Amino acid sequence: MATVYLPVKPIEGMDSEQRAEALDAEVWRLRRPLSLQRPTDITKYYYPRITHPDTGQVAIVGDTTEEVRISVDVDLTDMLALLPEVPQVEKDMLVMFVDANRGGSIPFGQLIPSTSEQLTEEEAKALGWLPDPIEPE
Repeated sequence: MATVYLPVKPIEGMDSEQRAEALDAEVWRLRRPLSLQRPTDITKYYYPRITHPDTGQVAIVGDTTEEVRISVDVDLTDMLALLPEVPQVEKDMLVMFVDANRGGSIPFGQLIPSTSEQLTEEEAKALGWLPDPIEPE
């Protein structure tokens, strides 16, 4: 297991929490696109998120080796709109990669843009993302 912490930066019109929620929902939509979702569906997100206790920034916590199923009906339009800092050539490569794997699966690590900050658990802890355990009295 290769746990990764992905701090999410705000973009125009969205703070870190809103963008993290939207990105997480888009990862879920790789597996279950909006066209297949129902109002009664309980799950709408794929990964846990944590909030930095001092800055309020939100990070998505994932496993780079976890296989993400790709629906044959996937639409990347909304996901790509959430990635304005990602170079167009990289977005185009992501579209081709996802298209080539429709009906299959891809490692989550292959979905992480090169522009994303990626932290190991040790780095996240050192940067204050993970509070120290509470010592028993």
